Amino acid sequence: MHTSYSALNTFLTCPLKYKFQAIDKIKTPKKPAQLFGSLVHATLKFIHSPGLQGFPDAEKALDYFSKNWKAENFPAEESQNYFREGVGIIQKYYQTLSEEERHQTIALEHRFIIPIKKHTLGGFIDRIDRTATGFEIIDYKTDRKVPPQEKIDQDLQLSIYLKAFIHQWPSLFSRVKDTDKINLTLFYLRHGLKLSTTRTSKDLSSIESNILEDIERLEKAHANNRFDPKINALCDWCDYQKLCPMFSHKYKVPGSQPKEKEIQEIGQQFIQLKAEKRKLEKEIGELGEKLAAYLEQEKIGQFFTEKGSILKQLRETYKYDSAEVVKLFGEWKKNPFSVMKVDLSALNRFAKRLSPEQKRELARLRKLEKQSYFLTVKNP
Repeated sequence: MHTSYSALNTFLTCPLKYKFQAIDKIKTPKKPAQLFGSLVHATLKFIHSPGLQGFPDAEKALDYFSKNWKAENFPAEESQNYFREGVGIIQKYYQTLSEEERHQTIALEHRFIIPIKKHTLGGFIDRIDRTATGFEIIDYKTDRKVPPQEKIDQDLQLSIYLKAFIHQWPSLFSRVKDTDKINLTLFYLRHGLKLSTTRTSKDLSSIESNILEDIERLEKAHANNRFDPKINALCDWCDYQKLCPMFSHKYKVPGSQPKEKEIQEIGQQFIQLKAEKRKLEKEIGELGEKLAAYLEQEKIGQFFTEKGSILKQLRETYKYDSAEVVKLFGEWKKNPFSVMKVDLSALNRFAKRLSPEQKRELARLRKLEKQSYFLTVKNP
């Protein structure tokens, strides 16, 4: 199947949103931030596109931005702020932009399609430049927040852009021969900051395997027509809330269903009790710490009161050497994978069906991982 990075990312974030967008084709108005980002991107393309008189200067770039600005696309109270931010981004951009740098650009808003086994993946690269040592692939960002370097190093979109560059310009890649000569950069325009990273050939191989797995999940969802909603950090800004079973109740008219008032009261009571439970659990934890400290200080295992006693009990957590367990199960002619891919409790349940001798052999593979104490209450 063919998909784009944007569509695949939407599917991974929320399969139901993907269905609304890619399959049902339900159109939603673009948000102000999206419209602002699109115009800034278009202006930067204009800046790097030479005309008969050479590259446009800052005055021409600001004129381009102003002529294409549509105040009606923005809320009245935000329009001027967005416009000033756009002007500030362009002015800041020119402060660090050299004429030489503009001559190094080899591609702008480049569309690509790359094979991923039997599938294809498409997208757009904002800009590709030649550098003194190789090449730089640049993706513009108008985000207000700058992520940590670790997130840049793991950014899937940049990895896909690198694969696209290698696939579509093999002769250029052959000049540098190594992926570490290709910088992958996120350019945070509001701050005038470039955050760069690189990828190894091993990274790309692993990334392709992950992308293939994600596309196959998407393909399976299409085959089964199953696109479940997935709560995520972007839900509060989603345009499909009224259609989503996770949010549609929020838009129902109060009292539109029988017993709605009663259910509302039950829901509010549930939320209140959960809050009280969290408070009680916190208080219990604080009291437990004080009691545990007293029991340790007095070297006693049980504390007595008129309402009952508090008992200090030991909890031990064990782990097994997986290789040794596989070897032992092989000797017993049993399938180790019946327990190796599940949790420790499954292994313990399985052990109950073993002979006494087998239980002793398995127990010898246990290693104490952690000891901790907990308190229990005994009522009189």
